[in-house]
Amino acid sequence: MRGASAVSKRRAVRLVGCFFMGFWLRRDAAFVDAHERLGARAGRARVKRGVLDRARAIRSVSVSLSRARVVREISRVGCVTTLMPLAKARQLAGVSRAVRAMATVNTTPTTGLPPPNAERFGTADVCDVHHPENVDVMTTRSVRVAAANYFKDFGGRRRFCGAVSTILCFENNPLVRAALEESGRGRVLVVDGGASARCALLGDNLAEMAAANGWAGIIINGMVRDSEDIAKMDIGVKAIGTHPLKSSKRDKGERDVPVSFANVTFNPGDFVYADGDGVVVASRELEL
Repeated sequence: MRGASAVSKRRAVRLVGCFFMGFWLRRDAAFVDAHERLGARAGRARVKRGVLDRARAIRSVSVSLSRARVVREISRVGCVTTLMPLAKARQLAGVSRAVRAMATVNTTPTTGLPPPNAERFGTADVCDVHHPENVDVMTTRSVRVAAANYFKDFGGRRRFCGAVSTILCFENNPLVRAALEESGRGRVLVVDGGASARCALLGDNLAEMAAANGWAGIIINGMVRDSEDIAKMDIGVKAIGTHPLKSSKRDKGERDVPVSFANVTFNPGDFVYADGDGVVVASRELEL
């Protein structure tokens, strides 16, 4: 009689345990469903690890075991009780797969900036690689960025680069002509004309000569003229504006000396990179 009473007690305890385990599983399943809907709306799934682990356990046994083994194995890992039908277990396994896929997609770290375009070799690509600091960081890097919107584009080639050759002059351009008569060899002539707005230091004749002699571009801290004709030539030309009056010839100026304007210094032998975004100067040739 005592043995039968003990068996009845154990059965009662087991039934009570099964009831509570079924209650907790149903609560966990509802929790997973709610978080799946929340992840679909918010773009990410934040599911408690314990619930996700239980759902994974359901999936791992439901795909390969028979019904009886599924019930036993799930009971063993503490996910559901023997009162849980196999169909419900597999339904929860499907939920776990969806939640895991959503978590994988939405928690993948971004790679940040795209890789630089070595073919394009724009000033933005140069800055991304060789000047990664933003404007909040003080830097003394060898890569310098010219003042924004200081120059306007006048040549037919918007993007150009090359080794720097410099001229320092003021309202006189004999050295500009002398330099452009040389073989350019892909160089860029940088002319500091003191930002004078009283005459032009470059016209269509000199620009045509520069293109024919292999200069990649001309950057002028001053004015140009014949701008419509220069726009048709295969050469990069940046200047601060236009003026129809030609310059004087009385003062030669200086050749291949450091010149400073647009908040940067151009040294002979530096490398300059220019496009529609601006001008970047480096002390050596850069690679992406």
